[in-house]
Amino acid sequence: MEKEPRMRIEAVRVQLQLSRAEMAEKMGITLDRYNRLATGECRLLATEFDRLHEISGIAYERISPTTS
Repeated sequence: MEKEPRMRIEAVRVQLQLSRAEMAEKMGITLDRYNRLATGECRLLATEFDRLHEISGIAYERISPTTS
């Protein structure tokens, strides 16, 4: 059985039909921080990874902890 590919932060945002600003607000981070995460300039912190899971309901195993 083939594993499903992991979803990056932008794919999760798009699936939830949120703007970057809305996603940043839901995650409790600044829009600047979100933009840096989305472009791969920095990595998700553990707390951000947990919050992304809480917001989306997507299993931890399906979310990519890296953004690039």
